[in-house]
Amino acid sequence: MAPSDRGFVHEALVVPVWLDAPRPAVVAGDLAGLELPTAPMLAQALGTLARLPSAGLDPERPAVMLDLESTGLIGQPGALVCVVGAAWHVAPDRLRVEQWSLGRVGAEAAMLADLDAVLRTRVGPRCALVTFNGASFDLPLLRRRLVRHGIYGPTEDPLRSPHVDLLPPARRLWRDRGPDCRLGTLERHHLRLVRQGDVGGAEVVELLWRWLEEPGPRAAEDLARVQRHNRIDVLSLAALAYTMHGRLHGPVDAVERLRAARHHDRLERPEPALAVLEPLLHALARGAARRQGSDLVLEAGLLAAEIDRKAGRHDEAARGWARVCRAAPGHPQAHEALAKHLEHRARQPAAALAVAAASATPCERRVARLLAKLGAMQGVGRGEAVAIPPVAQVVDAWADPRV
Repeated sequence: MAPSDRGFVHEALVVPVWLDAPRPAVVAGDLAGLELPTAPMLAQALGTLARLPSAGLDPERPAVMLDLESTGLIGQPGALVCVVGAAWHVAPDRLRVEQWSLGRVGAEAAMLADLDAVLRTRVGPRCALVTFNGASFDLPLLRRRLVRHGIYGPTEDPLRSPHVDLLPPARRLWRDRGPDCRLGTLERHHLRLVRQGDVGGAEVVELLWRWLEEPGPRAAEDLARVQRHNRIDVLSLAALAYTMHGRLHGPVDAVERLRAARHHDRLERPEPALAVLEPLLHALARGAARRQGSDLVLEAGLLAAEIDRKAGRHDEAARGWARVCRAAPGHPQAHEALAKHLEHRARQPAAALAVAAASATPCERRVARLLAKLGAMQGVGRGEAVAIPPVAQVVDAWADPRV
């Protein structure tokens, strides 16, 4: 790469999203077999992954995928932004990848000013910035360098756009289901993308310093490897976002179902959460939790009940707790929640006492309070037994109101 008089190079290429269309040679080998989302597909995916403004994203230009390569971590002396890749849709079925590469140390300010000028025409309230670990690395470092060079003031926010960092939802969905949650690992496991001759993070730093300090044919070849790595990064972000969207609505197993539901619940979306839990809730309703030997079914029941409670569907929540009590007699969390409902909402102190006392770890204060209340109601003296229904009868009545 020969730097321009400005001390950096700004290049662009266009990549079709469909596999049957030819792709530029610089990415074709690595992207073989990787289908990328159209603009409307990406807008839909990002709406699943994050809480976005009420107006939603522009379905024609929903996002800019952003990734940068630097000579160090945030706060390290000499941490320069050396390569920046950005990708966005220029048509529903085409992505444009633009890349900035630093040619000499003193040109970082000029390169970032050019990058900022382009981003300001792209990002906005309806166009998200998409990164991978960008909340911790890419965006803080970029902001720091933009302020350092006086392109923005210390109190200004240069990136006025919704931000979708794909790392947190990836961790919520796939933590401990592979060796780690690095982008390359997720690509291999979930996108079936295996990079050819890729460079690792530590190697990137070494190669960039070599290019800046001793530019030459060998250093230029090394820089080209970093540039290819960066281009694949920004393109795979789009594919990863859409893949996670699919798995959050169509999980492949019980573990993923539970994690997808928790993701939707975290974003205050009760209906998608309950929808992905439905097979597990059906198993719980049939009393299949024990036969399947799965605590996940019980966890699904508790999560669904909590979602119903937060939505104000208190009887549905009680049914969920009762079904967990029936599948796992004595389950402390389910017994406690159902007992609270029976005491305070259903106003059934006898049933509440039956459920509370049957917990594997009963709340002594609740039991004592209910005993005193029932004793007064039934005219029973201190130390005498109060009348309560069998716990199984209470649980069955709430687990299946038809019983």
